[in-house]
Amino acid sequence: MNTSTPTTGPIAGIHTYAGDCPICGQAIMAENNKLPHLCPTCSHPLRSPNPDSPWQNICHCLRLYFDPRGRSSRREFWAFTLGAMVLLGIEGAILMLCHTNHILPSIPVLVWWILPMLIVCPFSAVTIRRLHDLGRSASQYIICLVLAILGCTGVVLHSMNVQPEFFTSAVAEWCWAALRADIILFCVILYTSTQHRIYGPNKYGPAPK
Repeated sequence: MNTSTPTTGPIAGIHTYAGDCPICGQAIMAENNKLPHLCPTCSHPLRSPNPDSPWQNICHCLRLYFDPRGRSSRREFWAFTLGAMVLLGIEGAILMLCHTNHILPSIPVLVWWILPMLIVCPFSAVTIRRLHDLGRSASQYIICLVLAILGCTGVVLHSMNVQPEFFTSAVAEWCWAALRADIILFCVILYTSTQHRIYGPNKYGPAPK
């Protein structure tokens, strides 16, 4: 297919090649430089919702809960990220309130992990799609996620005195070092996500808007 020559439809207007669907590989034609909402073959979402509506961007991320394929716009990424930070901040405030009023022991520890576990999957997916939008692979975020899991696991097990012969103080120090490195890497990812994309399709699919 000649990707540089636009075609003109009899009614719809000018159609140009915008890239291939990241799911089925179908060639996507943009109408007057505007992508269709869904792939005509597999119905995969191709375009972010109204960029002026953070709520719609958040709902779009939730619909693609486990789907890291394709690309996400900067507005979509930051709408979901800021929404997740607000929710985690509220949970942190409630946790501190419970600790201050000495009612924390009556609440199972797993309750406080429900919200972070619900957020981590859609956040991982939208972060990977955002990196794809900038032409980057997901390896940077995967390293960040692995460091966070290993660091948190080691620190928690050491503090709970689980298998003290293995989770020694030296292992805990290495886990804290991994968490510090993870915070730096995460900040780099957040900074990268503020950048403008290069216009047009890339190897991860068409631009989301």
